[in-house]
Amino acid sequence: MTCVRMIGIPINEHLSQSRAMTSLSAPWNTHPALQTVVDDLLAHYSDLRRYLCGRLRNPDDAADIAQSSFAQAYAHALNSPVINARALLFQAARNLCIDQYRRRSTELAALEDWLARAELLTPSVEDIMIAREQLQLLIARIERMPRLRREVFVRVRLHGHSHREVCEALGLSAKSVELHIARAVFDLSELRMSVRDV
Repeated sequence: MTCVRMIGIPINEHLSQSRAMTSLSAPWNTHPALQTVVDDLLAHYSDLRRYLCGRLRNPDDAADIAQSSFAQAYAHALNSPVINARALLFQAARNLCIDQYRRRSTELAALEDWLARAELLTPSVEDIMIAREQLQLLIARIERMPRLRREVFVRVRLHGHSHREVCEALGLSAKSVELHIARAVFDLSELRMSVRDV
């Protein structure tokens, strides 16, 4: 029995947590082999989540990487024949885990370097004034965000709530939470670029 329809992917009970993948386009009636690959990918999705939870020890990271792995495997299947869907899915996940580890290692090294330099520096009065000004601009930009985007961003980035907690508290899908955070980060990156240009 297939759990894939023409538009979207209504996933049976044991895969309900992966609803964020349902927005993928589905040209299955013209490519029946693609439908088989998608069915195979979905059949291994729960195993992948368990594997990632065990490896990463963080359910939110595991969910993010599982979704990205599925999207990468699906994109690959659109362009190339897939011989082993499970191997493709798990290889994508391993590569994403390595990328995440490298990125976090780089971020940690940069943070440690910054902290080491910060201890040696005493900010001038001018630096303090500039920092306060930038903080006011940041607060103003956050306050101008649409209400829901602001709420999601503040809960996740400032209060440290998990994506799952925000989904439950605000009645949003995981994909909606990700989109709100991405748009908020984009808003703030525009501010950072404009401050840098001044």
